[in-house]
Amino acid sequence: MNNPILISTAAYDGYDLATAFKEISRAGVDLVEIAFIEGYTDPFTEDYFNDDNAAKITTLLTEHNLKCLSFSSHVDLSRDGIVAVFKNRMAFAKKLGAKYIVSNAAPLQNKKQFMQNIKALGQTATGLKMVIVLENPGDGKANIMDSGEPAANLIEEIDYENVKINYDFGNLLSHCFEKIRPEEDYKFVRDCAVHYHVKDVAFDDSGWYFTEIGKGTIDYQKILKELAGLSEPVPISLEIPLRIRRAPDASPRRASLPVDLEEIRQVMERSVNFVKTALAI
Repeated sequence: MNNPILISTAAYDGYDLATAFKEISRAGVDLVEIAFIEGYTDPFTEDYFNDDNAAKITTLLTEHNLKCLSFSSHVDLSRDGIVAVFKNRMAFAKKLGAKYIVSNAAPLQNKKQFMQNIKALGQTATGLKMVIVLENPGDGKANIMDSGEPAANLIEEIDYENVKINYDFGNLLSHCFEKIRPEEDYKFVRDCAVHYHVKDVAFDDSGWYFTEIGKGTIDYQKILKELAGLSEPVPISLEIPLRIRRAPDASPRRASLPVDLEEIRQVMERSVNFVKTALAI
């Protein structure tokens, strides 16, 4: 199966998009997931999501022969006022060419407000011909989609064609403190997951850290072979936030300095090769 392979700009936190796009193209990938994630990438404000910046990014994509298939815009979708904020981000992502916009869902205690908000946002997504893909979290805090089974149940309850799942294998390990394995858990969402985040993780005394694909504790040989055998190809995005660690309580810790560009380059190129080889099995 010809699964689209993307690289998330989250790997290049601390570098501008021009540098990230150049490196992604160099790694042999022509699809990109542009990441604007609070606490995980360089700070930004909502004012950034305007026509001028959309035009600048589109020009950069063209210069590097890339296409933006996905846009990461993780927020708590139960927050007050978030519907207007997220609609603007969706419109911005659409201008870049994105089909998918990735977000968190909501804390468990805020499900009622989330359900109201996602209905409104689902209608907007339909009008834009985009898909909102909700991601299972990694921070260890009770969520309305802590793992695969509740995520699948949530999508069934929402019942919107344009609201689906982005399953993140690496997030599951820290979120559930390795009590659940992603190799089996993701199977709950195979009917409603239309986008996957592939990140590999390992654990030491300081918590979880991210590695090149195939060097952590997740059996991606098995997973990618299964994804390649699905009846419909699903996008596989390499989201490897090397600047981030998760403490033993699963909370994120962002290093004060960016990761050396040569290190990022080697990790991403080897990860791309691993994924392409595994998908071809």
